[in-house]
Amino acid sequence: MKYAVFLVLILSVFPFAMWLRKNPHQILRVWMAMGFLLFVLAALPFLDIAVISWPFWPGHTKGMEITLLDVLALAIYWNSPKSRHPLPFRTAMVFYFLAVLFSVFQAGVPFASAFYLWQIARVFLLYAVVARASVDYEVVKALIKGMAIGLCLQALFVIWQRFGLGIVQTKGTLAHQNLLGLVANFVTIPLIALLLSGEKHWTIRSGPLAGIIVAALTTSRATLGLAGAGIGLVFFLSIIRQYTPRKAMVAVAGLIVAGMFAPIVIAAFEKRFANEPFSGEYDERTAYEKTAKLIINDYPLGIGANNFVVVANAQGYMERGGVTAFGGSRSGHVHNFFLLTTAEIGFLGIVALAFVLLLPLLTAFKCGWRNRYDPKGDLLLGLGVGLLMVYLHSFYEWIFVTSTVQYFFAVMTGMVAGVSQQLGYWGHGRKSGNRRGGEKFPKEAALTSSAKKSN
Repeated sequence: MKYAVFLVLILSVFPFAMWLRKNPHQILRVWMAMGFLLFVLAALPFLDIAVISWPFWPGHTKGMEITLLDVLALAIYWNSPKSRHPLPFRTAMVFYFLAVLFSVFQAGVPFASAFYLWQIARVFLLYAVVARASVDYEVVKALIKGMAIGLCLQALFVIWQRFGLGIVQTKGTLAHQNLLGLVANFVTIPLIALLLSGEKHWTIRSGPLAGIIVAALTTSRATLGLAGAGIGLVFFLSIIRQYTPRKAMVAVAGLIVAGMFAPIVIAAFEKRFANEPFSGEYDERTAYEKTAKLIINDYPLGIGANNFVVVANAQGYMERGGVTAFGGSRSGHVHNFFLLTTAEIGFLGIVALAFVLLLPLLTAFKCGWRNRYDPKGDLLLGLGVGLLMVYLHSFYEWIFVTSTVQYFFAVMTGMVAGVSQQLGYWGHGRKSGNRRGGEKFPKEAALTSSAKKSN
């Protein structure tokens, strides 16, 4: 049955591409749907299929999957005109892909490492499609609106889970509350940046409130703390760039909302900590980190992507690191994405990863700051702060290796690439010195003029 579903997904690429070519006025709705899918894909198993599935594999990637999002990305890629400009950040991404490929040959179970390599290829495809299309700002806004709607849906789920089911740490439709909190911060912070810039669409107005609700009801210290830090930083950068009465009103409204949620948050944390068993002097996070460092010391080239749990147990690293054998702890990963990457892909992998993460971050901040009188500059700063908060969160979580988070990263990074191209950051698009707008940038997205007129 799964192969039949897989065949249907693959065969649907060409017809959908042809449909898009004949109906260009529908492209913005497709992009909005893709933004929404980011939040619901994991909850709808019929939207993805694993060609090869190892459900009992203890690693973070359990097969070779293809999802509806991949199909949409392929169809749009097929239907898009060839770009006249190089794809931003392509060298760094190829470097990381090759580092993961090299780790396959270091792995005790190479096939499991190939699962992660396949995931990286899908993520890079999505990035390339979003980056090419995002040179049209209407596509960017459609994507963001779709993600805002997805965030509002998550807010409804967490409210029901908390007050209807009595769950202290809500997870919405995702697998874990920390996963929901991390991706929510990805979206909430850019939405607030757009709200401050003057965007008035209902999704831009409701999305930030939904994101705050999600962060509060996950009852996750890292999620809530980084959400507060990210929102504060966006406000600070926006105000020092250009003060407006609207920004002051949004700031006051934000403080009122925070005050309303404070008693609920405090009560939830008190209940959470009261229900958590006392573990004495055992610190699981520290034990995992010691385990990872022991592996890194012995395997500077890495043990192979997606092989951490197996190697750590089979070669006694979990025991030497002090990870308890009770409660399933030895089936988990080190709670630090960067340590996990170094252990699995080696020092070559962590260097490659640094380029993949830092180049979009620096581009977002530099280009956004240069274009201080352009709403696109506000969005870039919001995207940069969102990336920064997720990177900081990843020092305490390993979940950046999941396809859910990496899909979000591909979209956010793609928008950074496309919008910065619009603003002439790499010497094409409109001149970045034209700070107040003016000259139009060239259209290279799949969106056509007829699509704009009908939307």
